[in-house]
Amino acid sequence: MQASFTRSYAGGVVPIQATSTGRPAVCQPFATLAGPYPHVRLTSALSRSTSHQLTGTTLLSRRHETICFAVPASVPESVNDVAVSLKPLPRAVENVADDPSLHNPLQRLHRLGTGWFGVIMEYEGVLVEDTSDLHSKAWEMLGEEEAKPRPLHWALKRAEGMKSEQAIQEVFCWSRNPMEVRRLTARKEEIYRQLLGDRTPLVPSGVRQLMEVLGKHQVPVAVACSAPEARVQPVLETTGLWPALEAVVTAEDVYRGRPDPEAYLLAAQKLQRPPVRCVVIGNSNQSVEAARECGMACVVVAGRNPLYELTAADLVVRQLEEISLVNLKQLFQLEDRVDPRAGTDLESEEEPEPAPYAKTLTLDRPW
Repeated sequence: MQASFTRSYAGGVVPIQATSTGRPAVCQPFATLAGPYPHVRLTSALSRSTSHQLTGTTLLSRRHETICFAVPASVPESVNDVAVSLKPLPRAVENVADDPSLHNPLQRLHRLGTGWFGVIMEYEGVLVEDTSDLHSKAWEMLGEEEAKPRPLHWALKRAEGMKSEQAIQEVFCWSRNPMEVRRLTARKEEIYRQLLGDRTPLVPSGVRQLMEVLGKHQVPVAVACSAPEARVQPVLETTGLWPALEAVVTAEDVYRGRPDPEAYLLAAQKLQRPPVRCVVIGNSNQSVEAARECGMACVVVAGRNPLYELTAADLVVRQLEEISLVNLKQLFQLEDRVDPRAGTDLESEEEPEPAPYAKTLTLDRPW
């Protein structure tokens, strides 16, 4: 026997079809909601659709019978436009300094000190002077030599921080052949070395002082860049910065360059620090994007860039001389550095969630 039900809401009445043979009665979403707000979607108003089991229900022989009870709601898989509040996936924030489950006071004191976070620096623009002009000129000369389309200004800006193979395939769209891409990459490096000559990139002011302070307080430092190792290692050895570094991540260690956070995650792994306890010191918005994606704090050295373009970073400075150890420690005092879902109250007990709403089913049977 089939029965016709109506479901009452604040905006109107919705019909429900059901049977008394034990099959579930499912409220199907309609295009509009009857009532004073016909433009409101039913699925937006209810945010879900409900299903009820009618097995064993006795239908009384009178015209109107009201059954009131509250049950949790279930969403059918066929409903695609249900308004669902999107929440980020739970991410376990490990090794936080204010972990209440950590009962060792000495270990907590160590985590609250300066030796529990790591610093990841970019190569060009931070440790050494920025030579993006030479890179842009090398790309233009390579395009003319290979009879390729001349790279535009926006493409050259986008290629900064990327691996050469990635820029050739995805930005300039010169070739997809792996052998051709490797040949163009090697030729570009030759042109860049010719433009650079015998000159060694200069070390900006404040780099050595910052490295000494971090080393004094036992803060490990790593370098993450998209440049090849054959170009990075000789410069770091010549400038004397190589002994002060715990790890160096180059183009050979990662598959993609910035803004992909792969290099930062590998550097944090080599430093033996969780991402939430690492600070990235970069020089562009690509560094900020990569650091944000893996949950790291970010400090940007503006240099010649306008300050208003770098407001997404946690801290923006003109030179490394403006960075102090106190500023780096204050970055971990922000609330967004610790996932609120990671803090647990050991004595609290989980309580069942209340029903989302009270449901009223009205039986409307013809005589």
